[in-house]
Amino acid sequence: MGSIQDFASYLKQNGEELGEKLLVYSLGKIDVEIPQSMIEESRRNNGRFFEFFSNTLSVEEDESVEEKFLKWSRDNIEEQVSMMDKLSSLIRPYPDTRIYFSDLIGTVCLQMDLSTKDTLFVLNRLNYILDVNMRESILLFEKYKNRINEESRREILELSAPVVPIQPGVVVLPLIGKIDSARAEHLMTKTIPAISEMNLDCVIIDFSGIVTIDNEVAGHIFDITNVLQLLGVDVNVSGLRPELAQHIVLNGIHFKDILTFSNVQQAIKEWNVEV
Repeated sequence: MGSIQDFASYLKQNGEELGEKLLVYSLGKIDVEIPQSMIEESRRNNGRFFEFFSNTLSVEEDESVEEKFLKWSRDNIEEQVSMMDKLSSLIRPYPDTRIYFSDLIGTVCLQMDLSTKDTLFVLNRLNYILDVNMRESILLFEKYKNRINEESRREILELSAPVVPIQPGVVVLPLIGKIDSARAEHLMTKTIPAISEMNLDCVIIDFSGIVTIDNEVAGHIFDITNVLQLLGVDVNVSGLRPELAQHIVLNGIHFKDILTFSNVQQAIKEWNVEV
């Protein structure tokens, strides 16, 4: 009857062959295109995995194995995760791959004539590592996607309130879509400082693209007008639809010192007359 030590030695000696079998099977289950460089890296990692796995068979505690596996695999998992556009692409092949992996190792256990107890130990250790791998892959995928989403959100904020020069000393600040607290904060912390550095005489804030606005955000918007006025910049408002203006007034937000116009063209015309 074979021993765990003999089994571990077999894995080390035949890791590349076993890794190639696993790679061919795994590639057939993945629904995204994998670069050749990543395939070659996976080929090397698969061979290394069987050597790593063989070393874990002499460790009794699963927790120690988890720590060693995470140190060994984290970079590889991060690279794999970055290739996946959807969580389903990451998870879908897992059950079939796991069964294939277990069958592959189980076959070796039979060939090595391991006892039932030792075979169960080997398969349990394998499944524990695979579970840790899946858990870590999901966590890293979420972290990766959250980072991408945050970068996209920042880009959207940058594009959501462009400062549009229309003539020397005059710009239009068009507000489009729904103004939430994040966009209002961006206006106050990013857009207004940028405007203050442009040596302007007048800023026309255009509301024609705004669908809805809540009380808190409306207050932020008109706080912005106060800041601009303190900087010595005249502020005109255009495109404020009647229902939006009524909502603002009913909620106690006053802009009596701000000139309002039906559209940007009228605001520009009035500014030129005054100048």
